[in-house]
Amino acid sequence: MIEARKLSFQEVWETSTIFYVDEELENEIDAKVKTLLKVADDPRISESATIDVDSIESFLSQTGNALDVILKDIQLSEEKFLRIVSLLRKLGRIPGVFESEWGIEAVKSKLHKETIFAHLLAEVLVDGKRDKDLSCYIPRYYLDTLNYREIKGSSRTARMTRYKSALIGTYGAAKGYKIEGKIKARLDVISNQYGISYEQGRSRFIETDIDFAIPTLEDPWVILMSSFQETTSSGQTTKARDMLSAFERVVHSNSRYQENRAFVNFVDGGGWLARKRDLNRLVEHCHYFINLYNLDMLDPIILKHVLTI
Repeated sequence: MIEARKLSFQEVWETSTIFYVDEELENEIDAKVKTLLKVADDPRISESATIDVDSIESFLSQTGNALDVILKDIQLSEEKFLRIVSLLRKLGRIPGVFESEWGIEAVKSKLHKETIFAHLLAEVLVDGKRDKDLSCYIPRYYLDTLNYREIKGSSRTARMTRYKSALIGTYGAAKGYKIEGKIKARLDVISNQYGISYEQGRSRFIETDIDFAIPTLEDPWVILMSSFQETTSSGQTTKARDMLSAFERVVHSNSRYQENRAFVNFVDGGGWLARKRDLNRLVEHCHYFINLYNLDMLDPIILKHVLTI
């Protein structure tokens, strides 16, 4: 059996995965893009269409995924769009009391049910850039996107590229879930072979969620925290801090109670290679460090620290 040991930084550097390739995920993204392109074939927003508020109102109120297509065409995120809807409500352009922000599904539902609401949003999406009142409240960077009258008319190829780019957040998050699934699959094999369970969530040991606590959250003898990043992001700093804090708490518990609990960092992806200094710290501040290439090292680590208690 493979030895339970800590990888050196050089081993980590040489075995790290830059891009994770998953054909199933690629097909899922392609399917989402095809669905959007099919909606974009609607004659009201085709390349040769003459865009006006009435045509966009009917498109929004009658067609599923219509709002998704328009937001991706103008390259405005759902989050920023929902802020604009909240602004319109606070300004009184959308009737009713503003107590909390609507989610995207609530907005879509109202578009299909309320003609006046659909017309108002159509006006904003088509000609918001030219709305002098809104220019006092919306930064020009966002306001300039509210210009569907001029932005529309992209070729199918251009739209395909734009839609794929707009799905990058979904794509990145899905990769994280895929990686977590591979870790779970390895833990399931261990569970079936040795009867060692695992849980996810809050534990008495650390003040953040544990990605994997083995065998239980109440009494974890192996704590595994995971992060896969193909690109750099501000969230890496928070994740690195949480991992370091978790390791320190495990070390403190081991010292105080003469225990042999293990903290494992699972870190991989080109985003971490780009932050070499942070990656080095994460390798240093853990009992064990693993990545996709060395995932089978989980077996001896768990057996060493759980079967012996």
